[in-house]
Amino acid sequence: MIWSKTEAGRAEVQARALVKERLQRNLLLLIDGVKTEEMLLANVVGLKHEDFKFLESLNLIAPAPSSSSGRSSSADRGGAATQPMSLPPDLDEPLGEMDYGQFTAKLTQLISSELGLRGFTLTLAVEKASTIEELRAVGDRVLEQIRERKGVAVADKARRSLFGG
Repeated sequence: MIWSKTEAGRAEVQARALVKERLQRNLLLLIDGVKTEEMLLANVVGLKHEDFKFLESLNLIAPAPSSSSGRSSSADRGGAATQPMSLPPDLDEPLGEMDYGQFTAKLTQLISSELGLRGFTLTLAVEKASTIEELRAVGDRVLEQIRERKGVAVADKARRSLFGG
């Protein structure tokens, strides 16, 4: 099963009102419509199937559309690790023109899509950031990680999507 955040889930990332348990908050941050439930269960210590059901019961996550899961599965099997990943099409609006909530959602999605579970600590840094300036600093760290792991071209594309120009 592949899960994605609902609008309520994206709002909860900011509000921090409904999900108090740290592991479930981290799960909500990691859910990106790409990683399977099995991948997350295998890679996040202490995570249980019930944590997904809890988030679903609050309408914070929902099963991803079947067309997305088909693309993800074939990309996982097709050696995507050897090719630079392109940014998801919905990351083309510069974050400099967005508000705090949109910036946070886009930055979290960028971390997830480009760095996967390796970006977990950066995802936590996004959650801890309380100002747009702190988010921009995390964004700079994310771009540096992308550059180190995927090269200058992918990092430049990510920078344009985050900061425009």
